[in-house]
Amino acid sequence: MTKLSNIPVKGTPSKTARTRKAKTASPENKWDPTKPIQFTQEEIWEHIHEIEQGPFIPVEEMHKNIRAWMDSHQPKQ
Repeated sequence: MTKLSNIPVKGTPSKTARTRKAKTASPENKWDPTKPIQFTQEEIWEHIHEIEQGPFIPVEEMHKNIRAWMDSHQPKQ
């Protein structure tokens, strides 16, 4: 099978027909642990209330689900 990158496009060699890979994000977009993240108190409370609206699972039920998952994923002997 022929690789698509080896097929010349309109008479140009395959190396010039290749698309360039996207470079990694610029350093400005990367997370910097030395800079504090700025949130307003309202945004933080909004996020907390959004999380609280999600499903609630009691601790006992969570442990039961984890044990069931662990039992189903143990290698059979």
